[in-house]
Amino acid sequence: MDEEVPPSTQATRGADELEAISTISRVPGNANYYEKGGLRTEGDGYDHTQQNEVNLSFVLVLIGCAIGLSSSQVYALLYLTIGTVIAVDLGRPDLFVWMLSGGILAMGSLAPFIGPLADLLGRRFIFLAGYLVSIIGCVVCSATPTAEGFVAGQVLLGLGAVTLEMLAIAVTSEIVPTSKRPSFLALILLLIIPWSPGTYYAGLLIKHSWRWIGLVLAIWNLIGLMVIFFGYHPGPRVNALGRSRKHIVQRIDFVGGFGVFAGILIFLYGLNSGGITSPWKSARVLAPLVLGIVVLIMIAIYEHRWAPYPLFPRRMIHSARPFWAIILVIFSAGVNYVPLVVFWPVEAIAVFQGDRETVSVWTIPIGACILGGAIFSALLLATFRKGAQWTILLFCCVQTVATGCLAIVNKDNVSSAWAPLVLALFATGGALVPSQLIITTITPDDLIASVAAFTLAVRAQAQVIGIGIFYNEFEKVVTKRTYEYVVPAFIKIGFLDAETRQTITSMMSSLTSIPLREFALAYPQLKDQISYAIVLEATTDVFAAAFKHMWYITIAFGVFACVASAFIGDLSQYMDNHVAVRM
Repeated sequence: MDEEVPPSTQATRGADELEAISTISRVPGNANYYEKGGLRTEGDGYDHTQQNEVNLSFVLVLIGCAIGLSSSQVYALLYLTIGTVIAVDLGRPDLFVWMLSGGILAMGSLAPFIGPLADLLGRRFIFLAGYLVSIIGCVVCSATPTAEGFVAGQVLLGLGAVTLEMLAIAVTSEIVPTSKRPSFLALILLLIIPWSPGTYYAGLLIKHSWRWIGLVLAIWNLIGLMVIFFGYHPGPRVNALGRSRKHIVQRIDFVGGFGVFAGILIFLYGLNSGGITSPWKSARVLAPLVLGIVVLIMIAIYEHRWAPYPLFPRRMIHSARPFWAIILVIFSAGVNYVPLVVFWPVEAIAVFQGDRETVSVWTIPIGACILGGAIFSALLLATFRKGAQWTILLFCCVQTVATGCLAIVNKDNVSSAWAPLVLALFATGGALVPSQLIITTITPDDLIASVAAFTLAVRAQAQVIGIGIFYNEFEKVVTKRTYEYVVPAFIKIGFLDAETRQTITSMMSSLTSIPLREFALAYPQLKDQISYAIVLEATTDVFAAAFKHMWYITIAFGVFACVASAFIGDLSQYMDNHVAVRM
């Protein structure tokens, strides 16, 4: 049962100082510590007003967290931006969407369970497991001869990435004073700077083979694994003190964890299939959508009424308004993350006719600007403690306007896209990454990993939803405009034979990974300069219209994020010098 400790309870704050504080414990079966103000851990035998000593172990932990955070972000930069190239190389362009969303789907499904597990069992073992799974995923992606194997490797990378990112945020947050969490987030983000041109590295590697990407990622993850193995040795979790291993295992909500994992996985499978591999009205889409929703509703009822130790205890939501406002910001910004990271490389090829080497340069802003925005936003939060709401609102507004402006760029001049693209990416980093940190300041100390995992699940599910929405809308416009522009262009140049329809279909699929001039080499009808120019104008008009439609859609999600961020409120009261975990 929940216990309340009278407000008169005294806590030792120094050798000769006593301060009256409100102590509330709402942790079932908790007799080893209490929560100051229902939020901060006290009474566990440690002085949480003292900062952890900056020694070798402390530095190694931060380095391990930095490598984990960078690894979770870099794999997307290296793989997702060349997804069309890999899909074509493996002979399965129809699986392009699954290659993009396999890892994200795994992240969204596992995150709700892995966070509470880390809060109860501890960080080190799960941290090491995350690195190990990531390494295995790299090996599978590099060695597989089939597209299905690559999707499996992406799933493993997604499982590893969600574990590493969640623990990097949680561990960094809990070993430093609450008021300094933004500063230390900016510090560990600095290690990602060498990786920020990840799309350029990918472009260089695919000159030889995209399979080398797995080796680079595996080595980086191996370094992180060794750092955590030798440098991170935390004590027992505060919510596991005085309990046997059997009792700890009994407190793991296996029913809730498996149910949430299965429900989200089934639902996202249906969502990801709709309009892509199967019609929306088909049983292959409707069955998993309905089944997933039913499973999630049943698990929600179970968690609310019968679960002895719920996956996400109600006390995780300490301040409801800012909590849900931040969650909505993460969801909306997560949706708008998709077109910038996944579809800008496609637009660079299909509209602006960049080759692989050129596109690898044109996509450098993806990593550099998102990282720059995240660091700048974290520094603003560290400097202006009362400005969290306005900082996030500013970045959401910039993201909304900038992504909308991408709809009016000149399709014949790539330079017209740079200003809105850079601002949109910068604002995405500024709104998305720090929001995941801010929410930890209004979360009970013993549930930091749970809330970090919850935010990751929301972001991952938003990205899968975004991929489904944007890909479906993109494909719909491309199909419609192809009949309006490309077919007449083929008729005009006299490119008519029994295989014309198949040629057009193949061409429009290929133009998402190679420019028209490379595709035209295989067709004598397109070698004539005039004929080539006619088809080029038609195809770029088709893709430009599709991307314009897609960028307009982002405005709706951006406005939603702006409204949500306005309700975050003042969080300065939570930015104190409390240290959640003493090392």
